[in-house]
Amino acid sequence: MVVDVDYVGKQQLKNLLKQFGNGVQLRPTYLVSSGKGVHLYYFLQEPVQLYRNREEVLAELKEALIRRLWNDTSSIRPDSPDIIGIYQGFRCVGSQSKLGVDFPVKAYKLSENRYTLEDIKASIPSCKVDLAPLYEKPRRKSTVTLEEAKELYPEWYEKRIVQGEPKQKSKKQGGTWVCNEALYEWWKRKITEEVKAGGRYFSIMALCSYGLKCGISEQKIRRDVYAFLDHLESLTEDEDNHFSRADVKDALRALKGDRKRLSTIASREWIEDNTKVTIPANKRNYRKQEDMKVIGEVVKEGRPTAERTVREWQESHPAGKKADCIRETGLAKHTVYKWWKDINNENI
Repeated sequence: MVVDVDYVGKQQLKNLLKQFGNGVQLRPTYLVSSGKGVHLYYFLQEPVQLYRNREEVLAELKEALIRRLWNDTSSIRPDSPDIIGIYQGFRCVGSQSKLGVDFPVKAYKLSENRYTLEDIKASIPSCKVDLAPLYEKPRRKSTVTLEEAKELYPEWYEKRIVQGEPKQKSKKQGGTWVCNEALYEWWKRKITEEVKAGGRYFSIMALCSYGLKCGISEQKIRRDVYAFLDHLESLTEDEDNHFSRADVKDALRALKGDRKRLSTIASREWIEDNTKVTIPANKRNYRKQEDMKVIGEVVKEGRPTAERTVREWQESHPAGKKADCIRETGLAKHTVYKWWKDINNENI
């Protein structure tokens, strides 16, 4: 587990080393000088298999450790911790730092320590991260054959195998629906008005995520992203931390990965943590029109929010069932039935 602490001066480095020595902070296995900051490497006793059901817990634990280590004694900018995910890459030891070729990235061994995740949690006062999900066995693929499934699950067999209906995924399983394009335009305004240095890279990743959620073409997303380059570069506060075309290109790599994964993993909390932009926590169901307008959604005056929600869900799930809509939107059964449209686009 690696933690990045930026804006570390001479005194801040002394403070960190002292705290590692007296046990106030958990002593890392290695400390890496990255230029104007440090990377703290905590080696684990056993490797942790990164099943998807473990990602959220590990990210919560890492965030708690980041907030513990990044404070007013360890950083010149204690109020701007970079809450980065468990897949974040770091500068390779021996490579060039931001300070130039004369200042390579160096590693210093501080201990022989190897830790368990429980050790890391115990080093964080009042840490409430529940590690129990890490010990749940991932679901195994069924060993039932199609012939056996035909006998055991006749309704499923008829729908999925005979009729060829696609699998319906819940939002928790990675299913998505297409959002209003106004959400995408709203985030573009946020980039212009609120994003600052430290959140620029992730603001572009968030734009990619919103673009996928809203069904925006990759060509338009790329065009919009590069249009922000000059503005984001103008936010530079540190001469050793410019925002370049290479940064934009790197952030756009998100579009080449698992698109559905990107559009779902970039939650409101994830975007807030990584871009430092506050996003109002609005529930989709039963929202007032004023709340919907806050996040840039187009609202037709006098039209019920529940109706809009059902309509959008149906448009995104042509083969979807009312039961799926009830489960995924959180709307009441009678509400979904009220606004559901049949194949002739008529209210039932």
